[in-house]
Amino acid sequence: MKNGSPTDDKQLVLLDARNLYETRIGKFHAPSVETLDPGIRQYSDLPSWIDDNSELLRGKHVLMYCTGGIRCEMASAYIRSKGAGFENVFQLYGGIQRYLEQFPDGGFFRGKNFVFDHRISVGSSDTSIMGACLICGSSYDNYSSRCRCTHCRILVLVCDSCQIKSDAYVCELCQKHRMDFGSIPSVEDGELATVLDKNDLKTVCSDSKISSQLPSRNEAKNSCAPPSGQHAPPPENCKRKYAWLVASDFGGKVEADWKIANQPFDPLQYQGQTDGFDVSLAYLKKMFSEQGPFDGILGFSQGAAMAALLCAQGDKLKGEIDLRFVILCSGFALPLADFGQKPINCPSLHIFGSDPGKDRQITSHTSRYLASRFEDGCSVIIEHEFGHIIPTRSPYMDNIKDFLRRFL
Repeated sequence: MKNGSPTDDKQLVLLDARNLYETRIGKFHAPSVETLDPGIRQYSDLPSWIDDNSELLRGKHVLMYCTGGIRCEMASAYIRSKGAGFENVFQLYGGIQRYLEQFPDGGFFRGKNFVFDHRISVGSSDTSIMGACLICGSSYDNYSSRCRCTHCRILVLVCDSCQIKSDAYVCELCQKHRMDFGSIPSVEDGELATVLDKNDLKTVCSDSKISSQLPSRNEAKNSCAPPSGQHAPPPENCKRKYAWLVASDFGGKVEADWKIANQPFDPLQYQGQTDGFDVSLAYLKKMFSEQGPFDGILGFSQGAAMAALLCAQGDKLKGEIDLRFVILCSGFALPLADFGQKPINCPSLHIFGSDPGKDRQITSHTSRYLASRFEDGCSVIIEHEFGHIIPTRSPYMDNIKDFLRRFL
């Protein structure tokens, strides 16, 4: 445990700094010690939870843990910044990952540790299952099918039997906030009840106190949008989200209140997010000036589209943003003039899901077209079968390393 060793068990509290889809399948259970699970969709929601539940932490020895320890570094600093009563915050050194290496039997950790690579989860010699199927409630902790909430897109646990009966799900958080767009699937007497309306409406609700500069996709209309007649989460949970590029009709307003979207969610909306390049470019120029130089850029999804735009403007940006290479993961070319002119001359590595459907966010032919916009001999393509992620297993990592060695 980092930063000392608290000794008064009566004042101990365990705080899990991970997301809900991680804590579903495994967490620490220590006798006589309360474990707090914030139940958040994403890490940027954690500061709001801390603000709303600060009295649970005040005067306590807070023992924080996450997958590898990085998130705890930032979150513990945020808690200590609250001043008196919040000084005693401790972190599990190396996170759950290192703990399981030291205690192969799991120790006080129950279930599996969610990891962000092809393995999805890693367990101990203890084979107990902590998770449960969202639909029927049976013991289940396998995310390999990558089922997601129809509305907020968070990963959900759905057993094989229930997957056969439905492909539309509402996560616990959307249910909690009464975002029940239609009927929630349930299994009764072996039959599946009526399922959801499959219009894929998304929200843009998050908090950015810990890292306001981390880019995220901006959703259509910049609105939190439950369909007509449905209840929405409280307005205070709807906060700004950041993006490299936004829709052309984005007015720059921050809506504190929910409003009804005038159209269903468009899964191709990212192709229409073409405004805001000048603002993002100015930010990047500032970063390069203050913290550069950098050899290259790695961009993921919309970040890859932004990075490709920088490459397309290479001559115009010379001396301000000079790149030796670019890595574009699940990237796409935006319908802008820069992509329709001469081929892009910059060494590039393109990483994306292989067959149509493997990447449910950005299709493979979209990423393949972006690669074709680079000069012959400039681009290297790595196709994988794991969807909207960056693969970390062999041979993919070996190929990535081979590309990077060219610039050492």
